Amino acid sequence: MRFPFFKTFLFSALGGLVLSIALLIAADISYLNAQSIRELFLSEEIRYSFFLTLATSCISTLFAMLFAIPSAYALSRFDFRGRAILDAIIDLPIVIPILVIGVSILVFFRIGSDLVDSPLPLLRVLGRFLAAMADFFIYQKPGIVLAQFYCAVSFAVRTIKANFDSIDPRTEKVALTLGCSRAQAFWRVSLPMARHGIMAGAVLAWARAFGVFGATSIVAGAVRKKTEVLPTSIFLEISIGRIETALAISMLMIVVALIMLLGLRLLTGGNIFGLGERS
Repeated sequence: MRFPFFKTFLFSALGGLVLSIALLIAADISYLNAQSIRELFLSEEIRYSFFLTLATSCISTLFAMLFAIPSAYALSRFDFRGRAILDAIIDLPIVIPILVIGVSILVFFRIGSDLVDSPLPLLRVLGRFLAAMADFFIYQKPGIVLAQFYCAVSFAVRTIKANFDSIDPRTEKVALTLGCSRAQAFWRVSLPMARHGIMAGAVLAWARAFGVFGATSIVAGAVRKKTEVLPTSIFLEISIGRIETALAISMLMIVVALIMLLGLRLLTGGNIFGLGERS
């Protein structure tokens, strides 16, 4: 066998990582009891939080993809002044704390409210518009979607851009020489070839949105049966000492995430996170 040491090293690293994650999940399972599991299914508040989390994370992922696909394609295919700066700005939601995203959203709408008293008519109109948007988003369900969107969209852009970068631009040039417009080349050539990267971006965006806690709590609050999502439920249960219930909710989130990931792997032939078909 060639390179046995190297192969042993690779699979030791893989096995150690998987084992450590499995042990963490096993520790959660060992702490569960029948009462906490029963409460998970019987609690009206937890059921509401579960369906609200599913709905908002799917909606925010849809909006994230609507912005991520064209943004990723523009950054990948066009060379323009300031592209590096825009690229760095898009990465900011990945590297900054999630709480900062939530605080920034609140401050943005607060500035809009201050503009209502501006002496300039245009700024007053802008202020009234932002004040109306604040009433729509802040401490409301749409605020959950807004916070999840900003927390998730950068992951989608980064993943999809890497996929577009891996596609040979000459395939689009061939389509252009055959009479396609730039838009037609995108829809008929680049987009189908990037389907696995787009799926990967959607999965990462959804996973990020599904698990967001800090930003959603700041923007939408944590009102039971109104704006409480599952991560917030975990925090609230821990804060009152109900560790078993918090772990039951955590396991519910893990199961949902696994079902989503495995289901998408089946739909895409096991190549969700690949940059293309394996040769």
